[in-house]
Amino acid sequence: MAAGHNSMMASAMPELVDAAEGLGVFDAGERCGLGVHTLVARTAHEAIHQFNGIIGPELSQHTLQVGPGRHISGTRIIGYLSHSCDPNCRLDMDRFELVTLRDTPAGDALTIDYAVTEDVLYRQFACHCGAANCRRWIIGRAEPMSAEGRAWLAEEGL
Repeated sequence: MAAGHNSMMASAMPELVDAAEGLGVFDAGERCGLGVHTLVARTAHEAIHQFNGIIGPELSQHTLQVGPGRHISGTRIIGYLSHSCDPNCRLDMDRFELVTLRDTPAGDALTIDYAVTEDVLYRQFACHCGAANCRRWIIGRAEPMSAEGRAWLAEEGL
């Protein structure tokens, strides 16, 4: 993950804190926007948050796909998870849980791979996660890369 994306600043003020679950939504800066951080150390394969919200057909910036043509909104926390091509969490859409993939220290950003949960993204984007396996341009699992993505990758020499 890119520096500044994985660990919150000591002086950062949270936008939202769920002390009971040890989660906080923090401003991760202009490039990343709001992101979710764990306030306590986590172990691999731990279900750390159970979410609920409103399920409907609308796709927007902070919704997540729960099934074909169905998205969940109004979730408080998970709509602010940042993307990583090497995420430390996954979403279990059958149990509506956020689950860690590996041990995660307190203060780290919690990330998911958007291409794992989303057929079509609200907006494709350039990735700066810094992972060794970074795909550089993020698309949904069932959509072609946009002309903007092809042009950006060409401009970057990728």
